[in-house]
Amino acid sequence: MTEGTPRILAFAGSLRKGSFNRMLLRYAVLGAREAGGHVEELDPGHLMLPLYNGDLEANGSFPEPVEAWRAKIRQCEGLLIASPEYNHGVSGVLKNAIDWASRPPNVFRGKVAASFGATPGAQGTARSQMNLRICLSAVNVWVVPRTVLIAHAKEAFDANGDLKDPRQVQALTALGRTLVQAVRSGLADV
Repeated sequence: MTEGTPRILAFAGSLRKGSFNRMLLRYAVLGAREAGGHVEELDPGHLMLPLYNGDLEANGSFPEPVEAWRAKIRQCEGLLIASPEYNHGVSGVLKNAIDWASRPPNVFRGKVAASFGATPGAQGTARSQMNLRICLSAVNVWVVPRTVLIAHAKEAFDANGDLKDPRQVQALTALGRTLVQAVRSGLADV
């Protein structure tokens, strides 16, 4: 059980400036903050992670950008992950970040995550969410059972980048609150 303010790291698995998933992230962040979480938002493009290559860690240390990323994960207790879907799977940038953080010692162990996503297609990132959950479970992250999938994302947002459907806004803020509650309850310790 976590005492004090749960520390949450929030990021999207997309580098695109106009990313639907970056736009979604703010709603879940709002919910997490409403529930009393301290949320740090991270732009994965600023990490400058190299592609995973075991040779880069062969000397017993990680490249500097990888160390910085691993430190961010180590410092948090929960993760808010907005994941796009590329070719029915997780984006390369997100998978690469997971691969680096999971290297021994696995800094994901004991974390709680909530994942969600938006896509222009009809499936609303359902396949990438399934793939992401498998990856996170493999590295000992407890994933909140609920998710939010936004299909036809081009039509879901208005000209200002705000979601048009208040039910989707409510679902995302509720997911952020649920993550903070899960961290507080110590679900990852089960």
